Amino acid sequence: MDMKEVVNTKEGSDTLLQEMFDAGLHIGCRRSFVYPKMKQYVFMYKGDLAIINLEKSIELWEKAFAYVQKLISEGKTIMLLGTQPAGRDVLIKYGELLHVPYMTTRWLGGTLTNFPTFKQRLQRLRELEEKIVSPEFSKYPKKEQSGMIGEVSDIKKKFDGLVGMQALPDAVFVFCGKRHRVALHEAERMKIPVIGIFNLEDNPDKAAYPIVMSDNSKRGIEFVMQKVKALYDQYHPIVKPVAEPEGEKIEEEPKETLKEPPKDAERPKRSERKPSRRVAKAAAKVAAKVA
Repeated sequence: MDMKEVVNTKEGSDTLLQEMFDAGLHIGCRRSFVYPKMKQYVFMYKGDLAIINLEKSIELWEKAFAYVQKLISEGKTIMLLGTQPAGRDVLIKYGELLHVPYMTTRWLGGTLTNFPTFKQRLQRLRELEEKIVSPEFSKYPKKEQSGMIGEVSDIKKKFDGLVGMQALPDAVFVFCGKRHRVALHEAERMKIPVIGIFNLEDNPDKAAYPIVMSDNSKRGIEFVMQKVKALYDQYHPIVKPVAEPEGEKIEEEPKETLKEPPKDAERPKRSERKPSRRVAKAAAKVAAKVA
């Protein structure tokens, strides 16, 4: 299919439209699945497949990304949400890169509407991690150690991308509205604006800033996140570790090496040697029983 069959390009927008087309964002859904309010965004039907009018989509795109730019420039928090397998790795990559909260596993009901309980789980995670790395951890029975490690693994599996989130996000960027209806409902209840990538089968009214395009391909999600990252690079640069300036390197002091004892040194008598750890432990147990 030629690009000219899908959009009528305009000066200043043809580059973005071409990029969107190349990313496959014009692919809609089956004719019978088109949501009534989405019919205005259908360019044509090719067999049973609805093709999205990217010229209309780009108008929504510009409005949504103007809002994203405003959020980024004001230092607001944008949460990424996409649990479809195709885009999971992409959102994890950009979530870590941009230091923003993200969720790529099953949405847990109450993440937004019951946020205090959610914070308690994160606090529990931090407490367990502190225990595990502390010297006292080895004193716990093996069963308790295993239980703590298992609990940390379980919490991280569910909330790993949200561990650093201390407050409700200022906006949620959703990929595939139909797949995340519960999350959209929670965001609506908490009055959190939603930027949504919706296909023709979704209800655009569920997002304050809907963008009509294909929402289930890895290439398409990668394209959208590249544009989001470009805004972060421009309006909210990520601070990188400062490299140590040349000529000011601090020379490390030479480490002291242990000197080997002379070969003719006398070995301590058996009675003067320190008891082994096993013997000391057994002695401590005996002393405790006697006491």
